[in-house]
Amino acid sequence: MASSDIFDVLNIQNPRTSNPGSSAGTPVPSRTPKPQVTGIQRELYNLLGDNTPPVAVQKGSKFKDKLRAIAKPSPWTLAEYEVKPSVKLLHWVKGSKELVEQQPQKSSFSKYNTKLTIPAFSEEEYLSFMGYTTPGSNPLKEWDYEEVQHLFDLCRKYDLRWFIIQDRYEGKLFGTLEDLKDAFYTVCHRYFLAKEPANPLVASLNFSKEKELERKRYLQRLLSRSAAEIAEEEALIVESKKFEMAAKKTLSERETLLRLLDSPNSDKPVSQFLTSQGMTQLYNSLLSDKSRKRKHDQVVPENPWMKQQQQFAQQKQHMQHLQELKSSNSHIQNQVKKTKKQKQEMQIAVKRKADSEYAEQLLQNFTAEERKSLGVQCHGEKLPPGAFLRSSKISTFKAATQSKVAATLQELGLPTRPAMPTMEVINRHEMLLSRITNLLDLKKQLDKLEAEKDIRKP
Repeated sequence: MASSDIFDVLNIQNPRTSNPGSSAGTPVPSRTPKPQVTGIQRELYNLLGDNTPPVAVQKGSKFKDKLRAIAKPSPWTLAEYEVKPSVKLLHWVKGSKELVEQQPQKSSFSKYNTKLTIPAFSEEEYLSFMGYTTPGSNPLKEWDYEEVQHLFDLCRKYDLRWFIIQDRYEGKLFGTLEDLKDAFYTVCHRYFLAKEPANPLVASLNFSKEKELERKRYLQRLLSRSAAEIAEEEALIVESKKFEMAAKKTLSERETLLRLLDSPNSDKPVSQFLTSQGMTQLYNSLLSDKSRKRKHDQVVPENPWMKQQQQFAQQKQHMQHLQELKSSNSHIQNQVKKTKKQKQEMQIAVKRKADSEYAEQLLQNFTAEERKSLGVQCHGEKLPPGAFLRSSKISTFKAATQSKVAATLQELGLPTRPAMPTMEVINRHEMLLSRITNLLDLKKQLDKLEAEKDIRKP
């Protein structure tokens, strides 16, 4: 290895080449000026330097690799299959010629080639169920058998596609589409009526030619309307809806007014006062009734809710009077000066006591049925503010006791929490829980005594 190579590996400058005297005799090669680089190219040049790394280009094929299948490919055979007795086609079938049968197979889609069941009949049957040969019968229409048979053949061929049937029909007996439908459904109705009179589908074969023509005329008039007529109809519909809403509102206001008014003819129905004449008659009768003295002949039934409200007002006045007397007496007895905070506490305590006494006074005059109907209940415990669920107030126990209570309820076939937690259900549920806990305590004591008894046995 030369010394210059060692200096190059160690990145040390060769002192021989660095000596200017030794390099004076050697000619210096002329360097061509490089073009000045600007912009992004200049920044890339500063980052990369002269030694730009080459881009690795991998040559890849754009085509797929050759399929390397180990198994032998299965053969396919161009076999014949039958679409119709008159139509036979070819298709590829997986398998060899030996496996494929020589006879043409039916198409797998032939099961979807369904046809409508159109009745077929002979000329004698046609004449019999149409009533042309029966003496004394009244035939509906004189239709030739050949024309009817031609119509049924077209219906059977084109699956009741009536526009195609009308286009293919070459007879002279039935001209329009409605005539063709009328003839077909009339003959089918007579045929099934003679063959299966108890069949409920016979009634569905009735075809009304007049209704069909009227429907088409109405549809033609509907489609031939102009834009102005359509806008006018929409405006009329909106106005009619407004009138209907106004009529409903007027009727409801009249009913409310008639309920509030003391009508002299209370035994008459309200419907007679819904007209303008009835309202005028009612107004005149009310004016005449107001001018003379009222005779309270009819006994007005007592309203229990009004009676209870009157009782509440009387009791409240009585309690307020008693409270005023008590406050005056306490004011006379206590002449000692109190602070502002003590006065506020005293007022709050007096107010609570008055409310509790008022509630107790109200509840004393109620029977159990009245309390139940009004939903009034005197709670012994302090309730939290706001609404709460009754089921949240069900008694809870320790974990061990709670599991035993749940097992007992499960044996009784009852849920842990009631499905309908009304007041009565919650009270009964609380009673049941207390009895279950008492029973569990008794059982625990009994087991303890029996264990002691077994220990004491000699």
